[in-house]
Amino acid sequence: MKLKTVLAPLAIIALSGCIKHEIIPSPEPKVELICHFKGKINATDRELTQNVSGYFLETSKSKYVPAGNLPAEAIYYSEIKSGESLLAVKLNLGTVKWDQNVSVDPTVAIFNGFMTGNAQPAYKIGADEGFEVSYRDAQGNIWLSKDDAANTIEFTNIVQESDKTGDYSKFVAKFDAKVYHTFMNINTSVQPHDTTYDEQSIDIVEGVFKGWFKR
Repeated sequence: MKLKTVLAPLAIIALSGCIKHEIIPSPEPKVELICHFKGKINATDRELTQNVSGYFLETSKSKYVPAGNLPAEAIYYSEIKSGESLLAVKLNLGTVKWDQNVSVDPTVAIFNGFMTGNAQPAYKIGADEGFEVSYRDAQGNIWLSKDDAANTIEFTNIVQESDKTGDYSKFVAKFDAKVYHTFMNINTSVQPHDTTYDEQSIDIVEGVFKGWFKR
């Protein structure tokens, strides 16, 4: 009986000395994504700010995978838009090329190398081997830049970051561009109806677009 009396307090001491340490996992990296546009469009000051009037940034890309062993190609799009307003500004940049036999998308190294290596791309229709600006006005008309030597563009503050949602190339783009839209006019007072086309242009001046492309 004396032996049991001695062992019980020792067991209590031993148990109380076993402290479980809580393992706190390291915080997962999360890319901070902030978008904003400011500039003069058709001589009117415009500012599109994230989370104001529903504005957000949407990224996308178009891929072309030819038959055979030719390189695959991709053009990247970054658009500040809103579900509450038709006004939107979109930047398009291409063309990334990679070995389609290696991966379905360009590797992170190829993607990052292309973005950092194209700080001052030439304006090209459709962003084929170059850069294109797209503007949607309050009536929903789409205005596009052309291969115009007077247009300027410079990507600055290019930073590549990744998290579990994807790989990003963040940037600030400063640009001036003339953009065009062709209006179709139909004269219904004559038979057959007479259709004419009227191409007009407006200027985007001192545009500053803060956003990102997603691989």
